[in-house]
Amino acid sequence: MNRSEMIDIRDRVLARMAQDDFAGADPFDGLESRLFAASGLGRFRACRLIWLQTIKRGPRFLRRLADIAPMVNPKTLALLNGAGEGIRLGDFSDRLRSMQQADGGWAYPFEWQARAFHAKRHQSNAIVTSFVMDSICKGAVTPDDPALIRAADFIERDLWRDGYFAYFAHDDTEIHNASLWAAFALNRIRPGNAKSECALLRVVDAQVADGSWVYGTRGHHGFVDGFHTGYVLDLLDRFRAAGVDSLDDAIARGWAFYRKACFDGAGIPRSYADRGGYLDAHAVAQAMASLCRFGDLGGAIHVAEWAVQTLYDRKRDVFYAGIGRLGRDRRVYIRWTQAWMVWGLSIVIEAMKPTQQE
Repeated sequence: MNRSEMIDIRDRVLARMAQDDFAGADPFDGLESRLFAASGLGRFRACRLIWLQTIKRGPRFLRRLADIAPMVNPKTLALLNGAGEGIRLGDFSDRLRSMQQADGGWAYPFEWQARAFHAKRHQSNAIVTSFVMDSICKGAVTPDDPALIRAADFIERDLWRDGYFAYFAHDDTEIHNASLWAAFALNRIRPGNAKSECALLRVVDAQVADGSWVYGTRGHHGFVDGFHTGYVLDLLDRFRAAGVDSLDDAIARGWAFYRKACFDGAGIPRSYADRGGYLDAHAVAQAMASLCRFGDLGGAIHVAEWAVQTLYDRKRDVFYAGIGRLGRDRRVYIRWTQAWMVWGLSIVIEAMKPTQQE
């Protein structure tokens, strides 16, 4: 596939997103179901968790029956606005500023129940806030931008715990990639601050002997997955580029683990380390970006070609959510799939020479 073909596909998907004003479904928006709200079961934690997972994993017709309205997610716009050292595909900064919450953070537009915590609709969190901050910094702004100052205050005031940044202000759950994202976002606005440095070193210390990072510190967080490993490696490399010393060993060991355990023998990403089965498009997108970052452009092009051949629907100009043993998962998610795939493809396109073919 040559570069111009890849651009054409990226632009078609982006145009389809724009037609819908960047609103759509999300794998975690099940609690926004009008049917579920009318049932009254939302009062119970177990019911929220079961319902959300049923909508996420069940047949596609359940979503239609559940009556879930499409939503605009700030993280979708942040990815298209250049977050994660992506390519800026439009100027969404003003729109993102209008979505900033009263506490200074940014949030998902849906209620969300995880095993560790319950998040209300529009409740600010570390990940969305950090991605939006990162994308706004991509534009011609300075660290004294009022929106960025308010966001930095939110991270430092509401998310800081003893040595790490929490995902939500109301919960103490420690998730390594979220803490590292918050540390990096805060450090961009307040370079060299002690809290970011402490959180960074805590993530480095959490690296396992084989070079991996588990997702978090709770008992059910002991898994290692591909796209969050990519998150951590990318952020460590960005900290290194910002002048933080003594990260070379952690990055080298993490990269060696990632390449060995998070890809199969054909060079295709895995959702979970050393495990086959369902492959999430999010892992595919993150793999393209991480491969480019660490100098394996050929590997990134190979993944991009596979993604187009396997997950792209040329009639609808969308990417499917993933592929498993039973075939393609034809669900379409505006943030989790479309925005991430456009983001990943754009990074590969930028890294390729204008006439490069693979």
